[in-house]
Amino acid sequence: MINLAIAGLGGWGKNLVNSIQGKSENIQFVAAATRTPAKVSNFCQEKNIRLSDDLSSVLNDSEINAVVVAGPSQLHAETAMAALEAGKHVMVIKPLALFKKDAEALRQKAEENGLILAMGYDRCFHPASDELRKCVAAGKLGKIIHAEGNFCVDRHRGLPEGDWKGSDENSQPGSLTDHMLYRMIELLGPVESLTVQASRHAATEEISDTAAVALKFASGISGHLTAIGVTPVFHRLHLFGTEGWAEIRNDRRFEFKPLKGDGTVIDFDAFDALNAQLESFAAAINGERAFPVSPEDAVAGVAALEAMGRSAKSGKTETV
Repeated sequence: MINLAIAGLGGWGKNLVNSIQGKSENIQFVAAATRTPAKVSNFCQEKNIRLSDDLSSVLNDSEINAVVVAGPSQLHAETAMAALEAGKHVMVIKPLALFKKDAEALRQKAEENGLILAMGYDRCFHPASDELRKCVAAGKLGKIIHAEGNFCVDRHRGLPEGDWKGSDENSQPGSLTDHMLYRMIELLGPVESLTVQASRHAATEEISDTAAVALKFASGISGHLTAIGVTPVFHRLHLFGTEGWAEIRNDRRFEFKPLKGDGTVIDFDAFDALNAQLESFAAAINGERAFPVSPEDAVAGVAALEAMGRSAKSGKTETV
């Protein structure tokens, strides 16, 4: 059994714990470190998790094999590096870091220490994502020539005052689209350059709530991402090729349309992607299979997100 600690136990951290605790033969949470233990003491007691406000005490615990970093994104790199230096395997809930140099430093440290560095983003585990991978691998799309992604939610309208997400410094304009961006990078390779148009319409905090991102991949493929934080939920990833197109809609619907012949539509049942994510982390630690998001792809994603921030400020195309 792999013993996990979690650094940061807000709403998403609790979701991670709930997805796996008492449900796995491979992995469990045994400890948590948070700046405000009083807020989660009842939760930790219920889940049989030791609670501390001291990260170092968790990292020095020899019983703990790995750490899940789930706190504010501006703390990801610092916390993950401390865990790697303590000899722990690490899963960082996306993004790996805010800056490419920090993400690359994490990748190098994990490699030097022979440790697993995983970037957690649950959407890559959905069956619809697997269907898209199989479609691309089989060549059904022909030559892929363009990609589009939309990630639209209503979370920016009601951010509490002072929330860490309510800042363009911590949540770069367009960064909501990383849900789609990482899958694009996995299938199409790294982004070479990009241009961002960002604006604020209805967000309660001083943050860009709408962004359009034009992408150029190193492979020459074009792309477009749309991030909206003040509209009803709409998630879409769409790849266009010379022999067909394929789309994932709201994580559960996959559609393929070939140039000739009938298309395919598959509606998948609800799926616990957070559970699959943690089980995959355990499998990687045990040497059973590689984690599906490579450290190189995670770094490439951070580089693109950092470039989005630069482009939103400069109004120009930025090299990734």
